[in-house]
Amino acid sequence: MLVYLTALETEQEKTKFEQLYLTYRQTMFYVANSILHDSQLAEDAVHQAFLRIMDHMGNILEVECPQTKSFVVIIVKNIAINFYNRRKKQSVLSFDELADWSAERTATPKNEMEAQEGYDCLIELIGRMPESYRSVLLLKYDNGYSTAEIASMLDLTEENVKKRIQRARKKLEQILGTEEVNT
Repeated sequence: MLVYLTALETEQEKTKFEQLYLTYRQTMFYVANSILHDSQLAEDAVHQAFLRIMDHMGNILEVECPQTKSFVVIIVKNIAINFYNRRKKQSVLSFDELADWSAERTATPKNEMEAQEGYDCLIELIGRMPESYRSVLLLKYDNGYSTAEIASMLDLTEENVKKRIQRARKKLEQILGTEEVNT
Protein backbone atom coordinates (compact mmCIF):
# COMPACT_ATOMS: atom_id res chain seq x y z
CA MET A 1 0.00 0.00 0.00
CA LEU A 2 2.96 2.29 0.57
CA VAL A 3 3.62 2.33 -3.18
CA TYR A 4 0.13 3.70 -3.81
CA LEU A 5 0.37 6.32 -1.07
CA THR A 6 3.62 7.77 -2.39
CA ALA A 7 1.94 8.47 -5.72
CA LEU A 8 -0.79 10.60 -4.11
CA GLU A 9 -0.15 14.27 -3.43
CA THR A 10 -2.28 15.43 -0.49
CA GLU A 11 -2.76 13.90 2.93
CA GLN A 12 -6.53 13.94 2.36
CA GLU A 13 -6.13 11.80 -0.78
CA LYS A 14 -3.78 9.46 1.05
CA THR A 15 -6.23 9.02 3.93
CA LYS A 16 -9.17 8.46 1.57
CA PHE A 17 -7.18 5.97 -0.50
CA GLU A 18 -6.09 4.08 2.60
CA GLN A 19 -9.73 3.83 3.71
CA LEU A 20 -10.72 2.62 0.22
CA TYR A 21 -7.95 0.07 0.24
CA LEU A 22 -8.84 -1.31 3.67
CA THR A 23 -12.57 -1.30 2.98
CA TYR A 24 -12.66 -2.84 -0.50
CA ARG A 25 -9.49 -4.88 -1.12
CA GLN A 26 -11.07 -8.17 -0.03
CA THR A 27 -14.24 -7.56 -2.03
CA MET A 28 -12.18 -6.63 -5.06
CA PHE A 29 -10.06 -9.77 -4.70
CA TYR A 30 -13.20 -11.90 -4.37
CA VAL A 31 -14.71 -10.39 -7.53
CA ALA A 32 -11.49 -10.76 -9.52
CA ASN A 33 -10.89 -14.30 -8.30
CA SER A 34 -14.47 -15.34 -9.09
CA ILE A 35 -13.81 -14.34 -12.70
CA LEU A 36 -10.22 -15.49 -13.08
CA HIS A 37 -10.12 -18.54 -10.75
CA ASP A 38 -6.44 -17.74 -10.21
CA SER A 39 -5.36 -15.98 -7.03
CA GLN A 40 -2.20 -14.48 -8.51
CA LEU A 41 -4.01 -13.04 -11.51
CA ALA A 42 -6.74 -11.78 -9.16
CA GLU A 43 -4.11 -9.96 -7.10
CA ASP A 44 -2.74 -8.41 -10.30
CA ALA A 45 -6.24 -7.31 -11.29
CA VAL A 46 -6.79 -5.71 -7.87
CA HIS A 47 -3.45 -3.90 -8.17
CA GLN A 48 -4.37 -2.58 -11.63
CA ALA A 49 -7.77 -1.51 -10.31
CA PHE A 50 -6.22 0.47 -7.46
CA LEU A 51 -3.92 2.20 -9.92
CA ARG A 52 -6.93 3.17 -12.03
CA ILE A 53 -8.89 4.28 -8.94
CA MET A 54 -6.00 6.57 -7.99
CA ASP A 55 -6.61 8.49 -11.22
CA HIS A 56 -10.21 9.13 -10.17
CA MET A 57 -9.83 9.91 -6.47
CA GLY A 58 -11.51 13.31 -6.92
CA ASN A 59 -14.72 11.59 -8.07
CA ILE A 60 -15.05 9.60 -4.85
CA LEU A 61 -16.89 11.67 -2.27
CA GLU A 62 -17.61 9.01 0.36
CA VAL A 63 -15.62 5.86 0.94
CA GLU A 64 -18.40 3.68 2.31
CA CYS A 65 -21.41 4.17 0.07
CA PRO A 66 -23.13 2.02 -2.57
CA GLN A 67 -21.92 4.20 -5.45
CA THR A 68 -18.28 3.89 -4.41
CA LYS A 69 -18.65 0.15 -3.93
CA SER A 70 -20.21 -0.30 -7.37
CA PHE A 71 -17.53 1.95 -8.91
CA VAL A 72 -14.74 -0.11 -7.34
CA VAL A 73 -16.36 -3.43 -8.23
CA ILE A 74 -17.01 -2.40 -11.83
CA ILE A 75 -13.40 -1.32 -12.29
CA VAL A 76 -11.90 -4.51 -10.87
CA LYS A 77 -14.45 -6.62 -12.72
CA ASN A 78 -13.57 -5.03 -16.06
CA ILE A 79 -9.87 -5.42 -15.45
CA ALA A 80 -10.37 -9.06 -14.47
CA ILE A 81 -12.45 -9.63 -17.60
CA ASN A 82 -9.68 -8.11 -19.71
CA PHE A 83 -7.17 -10.44 -18.03
CA TYR A 84 -9.50 -13.39 -18.60
CA ASN A 85 -10.05 -12.54 -22.26
CA ARG A 86 -6.34 -12.14 -22.87
CA ARG A 87 -5.66 -15.44 -21.18
CA LYS A 88 -8.44 -17.46 -22.77
CA LYS A 89 -9.00 -15.41 -25.94
CA GLN A 90 -12.74 -15.85 -25.64
CA SER A 91 -15.54 -13.77 -24.18
CA VAL A 92 -17.82 -16.19 -22.35
CA LEU A 93 -18.80 -14.30 -19.20
CA SER A 94 -21.34 -14.74 -16.44
CA PHE A 95 -21.93 -12.29 -13.57
CA ASP A 96 -24.56 -12.15 -10.87
CA GLU A 97 -22.90 -9.88 -8.28
CA LEU A 98 -25.33 -7.08 -9.12
CA ALA A 99 -28.05 -8.90 -7.17
CA ASP A 100 -25.78 -8.99 -4.10
CA TRP A 101 -24.92 -5.33 -4.57
CA SER A 102 -28.55 -4.20 -4.80
CA ALA A 103 -29.44 -6.21 -1.69
CA GLU A 104 -26.79 -4.34 0.30
CA ARG A 105 -28.20 -0.89 -0.50
CA THR A 106 -29.46 1.00 2.53
CA ALA A 107 -33.18 1.13 3.29
CA THR A 108 -35.16 4.22 2.33
CA PRO A 109 -37.80 6.02 4.43
CA LYS A 110 -41.36 4.67 4.23
CA ASN A 111 -42.60 7.58 2.15
CA GLU A 112 -40.14 6.59 -0.58
CA MET A 113 -41.06 2.89 -0.59
CA GLU A 114 -42.62 2.94 -4.07
CA ALA A 115 -39.62 4.70 -5.56
CA GLN A 116 -37.35 2.10 -3.97
CA GLU A 117 -39.45 -0.75 -5.37
CA GLY A 118 -39.21 0.78 -8.84
CA TYR A 119 -35.48 1.23 -8.41
CA ASP A 120 -35.06 -2.39 -7.27
CA CYS A 121 -37.08 -3.58 -10.26
CA LEU A 122 -34.89 -1.53 -12.59
CA ILE A 123 -31.71 -2.89 -10.97
CA GLU A 124 -33.06 -6.42 -11.42
CA LEU A 125 -33.75 -5.75 -15.10
CA ILE A 126 -30.30 -4.23 -15.58
CA GLY A 127 -28.90 -7.34 -13.88
CA ARG A 128 -30.25 -9.43 -16.77
CA MET A 129 -28.31 -7.40 -19.31
CA PRO A 130 -24.87 -8.31 -20.65
CA GLU A 131 -22.02 -7.12 -18.44
CA SER A 132 -20.73 -4.58 -20.97
CA TYR A 133 -24.12 -2.83 -20.99
CA ARG A 134 -24.71 -3.21 -17.27
CA SER A 135 -21.44 -1.59 -16.26
CA VAL A 136 -21.81 1.50 -18.48
CA LEU A 137 -25.40 2.04 -17.32
CA LEU A 138 -24.42 1.84 -13.66
CA LEU A 139 -21.45 4.13 -14.08
CA LYS A 140 -23.45 6.66 -16.11
CA TYR A 141 -26.77 6.75 -14.28
CA ASP A 142 -26.14 5.35 -10.81
CA ASN A 143 -22.74 6.94 -10.25
CA GLY A 144 -23.17 9.99 -12.52
CA TYR A 145 -19.90 9.74 -14.43
CA SER A 146 -19.45 11.43 -17.80
CA THR A 147 -18.80 9.51 -20.99
CA ALA A 148 -15.16 10.63 -20.95
CA GLU A 149 -14.70 9.45 -17.35
CA ILE A 150 -16.30 6.08 -18.13
CA ALA A 151 -14.07 5.70 -21.19
CA SER A 152 -11.02 6.36 -19.03
CA MET A 153 -12.14 3.96 -16.30
CA LEU A 154 -12.99 1.10 -18.65
CA ASP A 155 -10.08 1.72 -21.02
CA LEU A 156 -12.40 2.33 -24.00
CA THR A 157 -12.87 5.16 -26.47
CA GLU A 158 -15.58 7.74 -25.83
CA GLU A 159 -17.37 6.68 -29.01
CA ASN A 160 -17.37 3.07 -27.83
CA VAL A 161 -18.87 4.11 -24.49
CA LYS A 162 -21.55 6.24 -26.22
CA LYS A 163 -22.47 3.32 -28.47
CA ARG A 164 -22.63 0.92 -25.52
CA ILE A 165 -24.90 3.30 -23.61
CA GLN A 166 -27.12 3.67 -26.68
CA ARG A 167 -27.31 -0.10 -27.17
CA ALA A 168 -27.85 -0.68 -23.45
CA ARG A 169 -30.80 1.75 -23.40
CA LYS A 170 -32.32 0.00 -26.40
CA LYS A 171 -31.83 -3.41 -24.77
CA LEU A 172 -33.38 -2.12 -21.54
CA GLU A 173 -36.39 -0.82 -23.49
CA GLN A 174 -36.78 -4.26 -25.06
CA ILE A 175 -36.60 -5.95 -21.66
CA LEU A 176 -39.12 -3.48 -20.20
CA GLY A 177 -41.45 -4.07 -23.17
CA THR A 178 -41.24 -7.83 -22.67
CA GLU A 179 -41.90 -7.44 -18.93
CA GLU A 180 -45.02 -5.32 -19.53
CA VAL A 181 -46.38 -7.83 -22.05
CA ASN A 182 -45.84 -10.69 -19.58
CA THR A 183 -47.66 -8.90 -16.71
